[in-house]
Amino acid sequence: MNSFSFIGKITTDHNGTQQLVDFYNYALKFENCWFTIELSQLIWFDANLSAELFLYCHLLKIKNKLRFFIDYSVLKGELGVLSRNGFAYYVVHNKEFFKPCDDRDSVIPLKAFKIDDVDNFVSYIEQSFLKQRGLNSLDKESKERIKSSYFEIFDNVGIHANSETPIFCCGQFFPASKEVKFTLTDFGDGFLKKIASYTLNEIKTADKAISWAVKGGSTKENNIKGGNGLKRIMMYCFKNGGELSIVTDGCFWSLQGQSINSYTLRNHRKGATIHLTFRYLK
Repeated sequence: MNSFSFIGKITTDHNGTQQLVDFYNYALKFENCWFTIELSQLIWFDANLSAELFLYCHLLKIKNKLRFFIDYSVLKGELGVLSRNGFAYYVVHNKEFFKPCDDRDSVIPLKAFKIDDVDNFVSYIEQSFLKQRGLNSLDKESKERIKSSYFEIFDNVGIHANSETPIFCCGQFFPASKEVKFTLTDFGDGFLKKIASYTLNEIKTADKAISWAVKGGSTKENNIKGGNGLKRIMMYCFKNGGELSIVTDGCFWSLQGQSINSYTLRNHRKGATIHLTFRYLK
C-alpha cells in the first residue's frame, strides 16, 4: 500500500524523530506514484518538525518522483497547524484547501533556503523567528546572540555540509506550556565525517562528535574565526532552562538543564537536525 501512517504523538524527542526517519525509509521503496501521508491516527505533531518532514518529502519528490496526498479533513484541531504553517500547501500544492493562514499567531512559518541564500535566511531569523510573540520576553542582547549563532550555523552548513538540497526551518509557539521550539535541518554530510577526519579519528562516534562541536570545536582551517555558534546556543540553553537537541549520524543527542542524553536511531539518514527549545517564557 502506498501510504505511511503516523501514530500517536510526534514530538521533539528521539521517539518522534524515529517515526519521521521510518517514514522516509519506508517511502523510499516506492517510485513514480501517489503516496498518502496518513494522519488519521495522529493526535499531536510538534509543528517545528515540519522542517524535517518537508525535507524528506522534497527528497522523495526528486529522487523517487513521489506525489503526495493528505486528507485535508484531518487537518483540524491540533493538526491544523500543518496547514497553518505551510507544510500541507508546499507538499500537496492545493491552494483551495491548504493555503497557509496562521490565525492563531503561533507558528514560525516553514521555509527552505539554498545554502548560499544568506540574506533571506538572516531576514527570516530576524522577522519570523525572533519576532514571534512567544519570544517577546527575550532581551535585545539575547536575540542578537541567537541571531549571530544561527548565522554561523547556517554558514557552517554551507561550508562543511556538502549538501545539494536546501536548509529547511520551522517553529512553533506553545502558549499553554510557554515554550517556543525551532528546528533547522539539512541533508549534508552530518557531523561525524568531518570531525573524525579533522581529529585524525580520535573521535569515532556520533555522540562524541556532537559533544565536541557544542563545546566549540571547529573544523575550519587556518584559524578562521567561527565554530562557536552551537556552543553559544548550548550555553544559552544551559543558563535559561531551554533545551538543545541535535540529530546526526544515527544519534539523537539532547541537553536539558544540566542533563545530557543520547539515543541511537535505527535506519538513520544523512545530514543534521538542530532543535532549540525556549522555556519559562513570560
